[in-house]
Amino acid sequence: MITVSITGIDGLEQTLGRIVPQSERAVLMLAERVHELAVIGAEKHRKSGALVDAFGHGPKKIQGGWEIGADRQRAPHAVFVHWGTRPHIIRPKNKKALRWAGGGGFIFARFVNHPGYKGDPFLVNAANQAMREFPRMVEQSLKGR
Repeated sequence: MITVSITGIDGLEQTLGRIVPQSERAVLMLAERVHELAVIGAEKHRKSGALVDAFGHGPKKIQGGWEIGADRQRAPHAVFVHWGTRPHIIRPKNKKALRWAGGGGFIFARFVNHPGYKGDPFLVNAANQAMREFPRMVEQSLKGR
């Protein structure tokens, strides 16, 4: 006959009860760090401030985790800044010509050849950087900092 004896269950339950809130705290710290790094990355593209403002004041709690991203209503250009564009032709939507200021007056054109933009995946870079820092966050969380 083989007998198995399991001891220390009370201690295990106590430890698991302590780890769950601390792991949730570590994930929140990760989300906050991704948000912080994303805003820093978006700052490089500041003209009007819309891109930085589109990231709001922090990560947004969603079912099952956290969401970090730009509000497309505030900065519809965010996706193009992040992923870039291929070379393309820009044509007027509701007029016969495009117009912009330059050379002491206005310049008009029926279309322009946009050379494309390589993109700056600042949000992906922020997530990658934060993941490299995650072990430190877990350690801090377990120590109760």
